[in-house]
Order: sequence, then C-alpha cells, then structure tokens
Amino acid sequence: MASAVGLVLAGAGGAGQTAIPAGNLVKNPGGEVPVGGDHWTRNIAPAAWQKEDVPAPDGRVGAGVQVVRYGKNEGNGVLGTDRSAAIAGGKNYFSGGYVASISTAYQMIDVSRAAADINAGGVKACLSAYLGGSLNSPAAARVDVQFLGEDESSLGQLRIGPVTRAQRQSQYALLRRASETAVPTSTRRLRVSFTAENPGGVSNLGFGDNISVALVKGGVCDPALTVKCVKKALVATVTPSAVAPTQRVRFTVKGGKRTKQAADARAPFTSRFTMDGLTGRLTVTASVTQRESGPIVLTAKSRRC
Repeated sequence: MASAVGLVLAGAGGAGQTAIPAGNLVKNPGGEVPVGGDHWTRNIAPAAWQKEDVPAPDGRVGAGVQVVRYGKNEGNGVLGTDRSAAIAGGKNYFSGGYVASISTAYQMIDVSRAAADINAGGVKACLSAYLGGSLNSPAAARVDVQFLGEDESSLGQLRIGPVTRAQRQSQYALLRRASETAVPTSTRRLRVSFTAENPGGVSNLGFGDNISVALVKGGVCDPALTVKCVKKALVATVTPSAVAPTQRVRFTVKGGKRTKQAADARAPFTSRFTMDGLTGRLTVTASVTQRESGPIVLTAKSRRC
C-alpha cells in the first residue's frame, strides 16, 4: 500500500523548532510498486527497498525479497485477493526470493530532524506488519528496526515476527503483529528490514504486507480499549492510535445469552450499554477500522454494572 509521510511540528514557530515525522515512515510499505509477479519465481524487486542477496542452499546465489500479486484464487504458493481485502493489502505483497533460504530487503530512514525531541526522551517507535506464509512450508517472515546513531552505530533493535507454521496452523495466512519501544537517545536513522527465511528450503514462501514504522510522542501506537461503569451502565471507549486515523469502531458486549452492539464513527469513540438482559461476566469487544489497515480487534472483561 502506498503511504505519504508528512511532518507534524512539535511547537508553534520560532528558532530551534523540531519536527517528529508523522504517519508511516516506510516507503512502498506494501510493495505496491512495481507491478508484482504472478508467481513466486518471478523475483521482481520492490521499489524503494535495497535487496540483500544471499547464497542458496545448493551454493547458487540466492534472490532477495520480491513482490507478488495477490491471485484471484489462492493456491500454488500465492495468496488470494480475498486475503488482501481483509487487511486492505492492495494488489501486491512481499515474499521471499527464489532460489534462497534467506531473503532480506531493507531501507534507511533519516529521522535527524527530530533529534531534539529524541534526545529529550519520550518518543516511541511503533512497528507493525502482517506476516505469514504458505500451507505446510516452514518459511516465516519478520520485520526488524535498528536504531542507528550519527556514525551508524547500533543503539538498539525492535522486532516483530516471525509468524511460524504452527502459529498459522499450516494454512495460508497473514497475521498482524505489532510492538513498540522507546527510541534510544542519539538515534538519527532507522534501518527497517523485512526478512523471509526457509531453513533448508529453496521455495522461500515467507510473506509480509503493510509494514509500518512510526514515531509518536504523547500518544499510543495501537488503539486501546477501556471499560468502566457509569450510573449502572457500561461505557466502552477506544483511544485511537496516534499512527493511523481511526475511521470506525464497532462495539460488542456479550453477557450470558444476550449480545448488544453499537458503533461510533467519530471521536471520542465510545458507546454506552445498559445492563438489561446481560448476565454473568461481560465480554467487551471493539473492532477498530483504521485507514489503510485491516480491523484491529480489542477485548476486555467486565463485571455487570
């Protein structure tokens, strides 16, 4: 999926002003450019990413990460368009190279403009992606962010994945993974890498899509659900992510044999539920729809109010 990066000013005018980059900092985060191949043997490189070729198991030079088109019908090592629709994945996704047991692509992101804020502390890095693989293939994918200083020295690392064959139950899958950490002071660049690995294999069917890296200060990386009792009614509220705009939240409350639902498309994203018909321990679910993302499902437990 394509993504534009803007700048949010940290203060109002004046000398010494700094800026924290807003939104997803990854260029070509879903491999939408160029047109992906129709099969996992085409080895079409994703634009804006640098490929690292590694030796294949039989000694031949391996292929780096490639982009593959979602197929009309899922199978033969290719993910289907229905899976793309479920996560707002666009036309392409990332896949390991052929022939290669390990495939890696990376890009460098300059965040030196936010140096003053980073050095002062309180800036978080938010990392998320959809990761998966193909049926019984042991291939798995991960995403890493390395925090680099001015001299390119490593100051720390953040990782999501890999999503293993067991975790996806030997099925085609793209599962969302997310993590966050404080950005180390003195960070000036980010090295973001996608790696697909198939131990001992040549068909490197580790998949990924919608890779997102963002910096936030004073906000949350992922949406958060809170529930509380107010005047004998349950009030469910979702705090939206500071990374991607929230478009809609669908709330569900289940207690005993009764289920109640409500939706909110404006901030603050909240709904109020009376207790009539609800029994026992309550389960509250919020399905959060964000721009350019699949739904994020949040769950909380509550007593009756």
